[in-house]
Amino acid sequence: MSEINKPSLSQYFGAEENINLDNGINDTSNKIKDIQLNDEPNAVDKQEPEVCRLFSESLPQPKDPTAAFFDLIGNSHTTGSNGLISDLGITSNEDVYSPRVAVGSEADRRRDAWIPSEKTRQCLIASATAPPGTYTVDRDMLTMPGVLLEEDLGDSVGDAVSMCLGEAEAAQRRVLNAADVTQDERGLRELVQAGAFRSAINLTARLLTIYGQGRGRSGFQSKHSPHSLQLWFTRIALLVKTKAFNVAQAEAEPFGTLDKPDLYYQFYPEMYKGRLGSIASFSFRLLLGELPMHCGKAKDSLTRLFNILATVRQMIGNLKRGVCEDGNPMEITESDRADSLRLWNGREVRVMHSIVNCALSLKHYDLATDILGQLIDREGAPRATLLSALGRLHLQMGHVASAEQCFSEAREAQGFPQNAPLGFRELVDRGLLAVAQNSFDDAYVSFQQASALEPSNIMILNNMGVCLLYGGHLKEAIAVLESAISSNPVHALHESLLLNLCTLYDMESSRGRMKKWALLRQISRYQADAPTSILEKLYG
Repeated sequence: MSEINKPSLSQYFGAEENINLDNGINDTSNKIKDIQLNDEPNAVDKQEPEVCRLFSESLPQPKDPTAAFFDLIGNSHTTGSNGLISDLGITSNEDVYSPRVAVGSEADRRRDAWIPSEKTRQCLIASATAPPGTYTVDRDMLTMPGVLLEEDLGDSVGDAVSMCLGEAEAAQRRVLNAADVTQDERGLRELVQAGAFRSAINLTARLLTIYGQGRGRSGFQSKHSPHSLQLWFTRIALLVKTKAFNVAQAEAEPFGTLDKPDLYYQFYPEMYKGRLGSIASFSFRLLLGELPMHCGKAKDSLTRLFNILATVRQMIGNLKRGVCEDGNPMEITESDRADSLRLWNGREVRVMHSIVNCALSLKHYDLATDILGQLIDREGAPRATLLSALGRLHLQMGHVASAEQCFSEAREAQGFPQNAPLGFRELVDRGLLAVAQNSFDDAYVSFQQASALEPSNIMILNNMGVCLLYGGHLKEAIAVLESAISSNPVHALHESLLLNLCTLYDMESSRGRMKKWALLRQISRYQADAPTSILEKLYG
């Protein structure tokens, strides 16, 4: 039960991060998303509900919704995924793809900088120095992606409604699809904001066809641009959001680690007139680093993320030595150098957050603790938030005394008087501590007090329901979760809360099917998409 930044899509539309509290409550992922930890304790039995952190926050709306294409998906961690990074002001508009930025500007140079591998660097030099149209590169040095899904994704919620509630009920369902919006990034944004993620995936396939990278084009050579790579970033992030991990991994495979020469501006000297750097956004690089973790290969993610971190730190070192990020001796002003250091220090923090999440998925608690310690020691770090995160990590390890100490230091870091009332995060920390000690009545009181501060916070209501269950109050627990949905159906129809409520219905009676179908009717009314795990639970 906590807060973030989240793998915004690096903010992935709502990635979920959980913390095991060794208190017998099951959990599916152990993430500290951008360090605002999710509070989903681990459970022993898949049938038991989770104490979990739900990301009910809304994505911040840009001042000009058309100015930046979809890095808000990746950088605003709805999962809070807009997580900690955005909340702390670490990211900036310079970290977002914007077609309106003048080509060749300092903001471009700073944002696009990257150090290629030696093999790629030599290829780029050869491409830049060869007479126009004479240079050819081996096929294995090219990125040749293509859409692998042969058909558009259908309406899984509509199919479930038809199966359980009948065709007449399904016919009343109204959701946006790819044909209902403009066939461009504006339409794509509209679909995502409506929660129609599967339809948005379908639209990305149509838009990528324009670049020769649509269905059936995998393995064929094509040119890349900031717009085409942003489409790929959006598509793969949406696949992750909808938990189509195998498809995401297969379609991302041609990109590797985004180090092939045709992913750099200097590979196209006629098109970009001397512009240098990576065409792919940093958020895309981070997404591909995290992707193996979603596919059960967290060790591969850890390797990728540490490689990214090493490169970022090398670039920061170059800036401090008086040269550009990639080691180029070109002079830049002190003001621009300071801006570059601010941007890349923020990106370093983002990678470290991802490493913590990956370490937690591997139960590599020593590494997670070490990285969190490094983050806490950074100048200007949000110590209170990070100490709270470290305390929750100690709870996950079963170190209750250490967690209590961290929570105490987090309160001191805020500089409030000892007799000052507890804030929202402190109440959540106290509730988690009580859960770890099996004091569910005390935990309920803390969460109830937190709910008074944020009445619309669905995560807190979900945790209150779990505490009531473990306190032996099944009917009251059901009432709390049902009340959360009825009062705020758009946000409360969240996977963790729905799974918990379905489990409670099963515990209450063998005739819970009608109540589950009522939930399905609510999902059909308020949600464009729903995870397969939820739909199977409702009609399985």
